[in-house]
Amino acid sequence: MKPLGRYTKENFKRHDQDNPEIWALFEYYALGVAQKRPYYSAKAIFHRVRWHTEIEENNSDFKISDGWISHYARKFLAKYPEHEGFFRTTKRKITYHED
Repeated sequence: MKPLGRYTKENFKRHDQDNPEIWALFEYYALGVAQKRPYYSAKAIFHRVRWHTEIEENNSDFKISDGWISHYARKFLAKYPEHEGFFRTTKRKITYHED
């Protein structure tokens, strides 16, 4: 049975295509931290993206849902295999991920 819900892989692809600036910032901050630490929190990176968009940008109405965090972490790990283990991921009984 295929999991249903908002945060599916298919919805993430659409969300990612519609919001490339989120990935650009997530990738930028994650690569910066990866130069200094062997592992880190994807949620912390997400909060840094929020800080940038909500506080540092003027007139930003940018919104990011926590439901996408695991998708961005896995996208980063897939794109940068040299940083395997940088984000600790888990597989739950009901999941949208195949790893």
